[in-house]
Amino acid sequence: MKIIIKKLDSKFFNIFSLINYTFIDLTLLFNFYLNFKKSKLHLKGNFAYSDELKTLKSEGVIKIKKVYNSSTIKELEKEFDYLKDNFKNLSRAKIEAKINKKFLDEQFFSKGEKYYKRFLKNIQINDPFIKAPQLLKIALNQTFIDIAKNYFNTDHIYITGVNFRRSYFNHLPASDTQMYHRDRNSFKILKVFIYLNNVDEDIGPFQYVLKSHKKWPLLSNRKYRWDDDYIKKIYGSKSIFSATSSVGDVIIADTTGFHKGKNLNKRYRTMLTLNYSTFAEKESKKVKIKKFESYPFKISDEQKNILKYSSVET
Repeated sequence: MKIIIKKLDSKFFNIFSLINYTFIDLTLLFNFYLNFKKSKLHLKGNFAYSDELKTLKSEGVIKIKKVYNSSTIKELEKEFDYLKDNFKNLSRAKIEAKINKKFLDEQFFSKGEKYYKRFLKNIQINDPFIKAPQLLKIALNQTFIDIAKNYFNTDHIYITGVNFRRSYFNHLPASDTQMYHRDRNSFKILKVFIYLNNVDEDIGPFQYVLKSHKKWPLLSNRKYRWDDDYIKKIYGSKSIFSATSSVGDVIIADTTGFHKGKNLNKRYRTMLTLNYSTFAEKESKKVKIKKFESYPFKISDEQKNILKYSSVET
């Protein structure tokens, strides 16, 4: 049935997709403001990142330099390298190459990273806040929380997602998150991107269409993912912000605007992504955490509330 609908959709100007995605947008809008009215609070002034906040609200994306020192980031990369060597630590990874295999399995994995990286776009660590507890401490960074609170104009901010991923250079075409799209898990969502290695234009920087969090063509709802030509035609090439960055820098974006990860031309990119929103993301898996007392650092009552939509490991 789904195949038939897809064929009809493509034949009739993707009308079914247009209706579906527009309905999702309207539903998210309604839920956001319903929630927002219940939680709007007066916030204190003298915010340290007021200039960056203005830019974030206007452009949809910012880069803050030297938030972390290089030694902290190197420790995170070491942790990733340690975890990715155990197949059980990985989320299911889709094989993009045209071979008789859909997902990375232990047989392929056992041949090593240099072998299997030719067949897929990336690997991800499963349940990062459990496998790498220090990542939760980074997610609870007060700077990120304060930026989210001021951006959404509410004290009711929650951590709603986490991704610990390595993307590879290979000869596979761009696909999935390497094509422009808008996140539809929430009407408004902020994501914090932390590279664990230096990223130039050849190492797949995060790319964002400036101001697209405020305005997008209705007809762009005909599809979920779009190629570069469409985006450049609609917004112009000068509207594309390419977040090249050094170790220790942080990128923050409202990912309801068009964005993607640029296809790599060499090496790999390792990145931590943290999601912040005003309520649980639609149709997303809950973030898993350990029991609060199991972490090697203190978690305050306020921070526990920020993890309201998490699932505690039993």
